[in-house]
Amino acid sequence: MLTTIVTFRLAEGESHEAALEEIRKTVPLYQRAGPALVRKAIHLDAANGIGRSVYLWQDRASAERFFEMARANIKARTGHEPTVEYLDCHVLVDNASGEVSYF
Repeated sequence: MLTTIVTFRLAEGESHEAALEEIRKTVPLYQRAGPALVRKAIHLDAANGIGRSVYLWQDRASAERFFEMARANIKARTGHEPTVEYLDCHVLVDNASGEVSYF
């Protein structure tokens, strides 16, 4: 398992509502990334002009392929390249299922 943390700048002056609407348009992209993309959570901070996404992936190769494309899309929309941090996931606690996994 692999976790990625992505930090991106919102488009200049973009409101929370406008950023959320742009993200809604991209949901099918994340859905198509499954089953390699297990989960994704998004945080928007329009007051400071940034957003963050946390992804849980089955493997690093899938994440890297996804971000090759996603980087270009984010840069085209916002004018800024996102930062992507790759972190090995060693323990996953899933309270919804009651499972704990060790990698």
